[in-house]
Amino acid sequence: MPILPSSYSTPFWLRNPHISTIWPVLFRRMNFPRGENLPPCKRVRMDTEDEDFLDMDVYPPSPCVPNRGTAILSHGLEGNSRRKYILGLARLLLRAGFHVLAWNMRGCSGEPNRTERMYHMGVTEDLAAVIRHAESLDKPILLAGFSMGGNQTCMYLAKGPVSPLVRAAIAISVPCDLEGAARVMDSPSCAFYMHYFLRTMLPKMKEKAARFPNFPSVEGIDRFRTFMEFDSRFTAPIYGYASAREYWKDNSILPWLPHISIPVYMLLAQDDPFCSPSCYPREAALANPCLHLEITPHGGHVGFAQSGQVFYSEERALEFVRNFWNF
Repeated sequence: MPILPSSYSTPFWLRNPHISTIWPVLFRRMNFPRGENLPPCKRVRMDTEDEDFLDMDVYPPSPCVPNRGTAILSHGLEGNSRRKYILGLARLLLRAGFHVLAWNMRGCSGEPNRTERMYHMGVTEDLAAVIRHAESLDKPILLAGFSMGGNQTCMYLAKGPVSPLVRAAIAISVPCDLEGAARVMDSPSCAFYMHYFLRTMLPKMKEKAARFPNFPSVEGIDRFRTFMEFDSRFTAPIYGYASAREYWKDNSILPWLPHISIPVYMLLAQDDPFCSPSCYPREAALANPCLHLEITPHGGHVGFAQSGQVFYSEERALEFVRNFWNF
C-alpha cells in the first residue's frame, strides 16, 4: 500500500515540535462530555483473571444516529482515559454512532492496582481482556491507541489471537522502534519530557515497593533521569527480561508490522520529538496492504492541532473508519 499523502495544514505557530506536543496538553479546551447531547459516561470496574482490576469509562452510543459498533481507546504512557486526546476522539466517534470504551492501564485510573504487575509497551493481555468484555455487545470493534496504547494495539493485532469482531484499528504517534525512541528520549533535548513522565512513574514504584517485599529496590531512584535507568531497574526484571535493551527489542512493533492482517491507520509526525529515524515504518507500509501509513511534516507527539474543535488526527481517523463502516 503506498504511503498516504498528508493534507495537514499546520498552523505556523505549531511548526515547532515541542510546541505541537505541549500546546494541546496545556491549552486545548475540552468540556466533553458536558455540553453534548449524549448519554452520560459511566466508570466501570472490570476484574481481571489475576485478581486485579481495570477501570473503564463507558460512553453509550448516541440515540440520534445508528449504532455503528464499539470503539476501544487506549491511552499513552502515564496517561489515562480522561486525557484530552482520548476525549477528542471519543467525542467524534460518539457523534458517529460508536459505543466508546476508554480504558485505564493498571495504576492509571487514580487508584493503585492490587498486584505487583504494571503495564509496558508490548503487554497485550489487559487490552485483550477489554476486547473480550466488548464482545458481549456483539458489534464490530474498532481499536484506537495513542503512543504506548498504539504500540499495544498493533502488538495485539500482530501476535493474536485477534477477536473476529475487530474490523479496523487506529494507531497515533507510535514509536515503532523502542530502542531508537529511548535513545532520543534519554538525550538532553527530551529532559523536560522525562521529568514529566518520571514525576508520576517513580512514586508508583515506591508505593509498590512498600507493599510487595520482592519488588525491585527503589534506592536511589530519585536520581533517575532516563528510561534506561527505569526500565533496567523495574520493567525488565519484573517481566523477565535480562536488560532494558532486551525488553525494548522484544516489544518494538517494527518487526511485527508484516504480521498485521487487520486494516490499520497509522499517523506519525516527521518532527515527533519522541521518535528516532528508525521509528517510521515506511518499508513495512509499502509491503503490507493492511498498513495505511501517513507521515505529516509537523505535528509533534500526539499533537496535530488545527483550527476548530476537531484535531487533524481525529479528522483523519474518522475518514479512515468510514471506509470500513460504510457511513
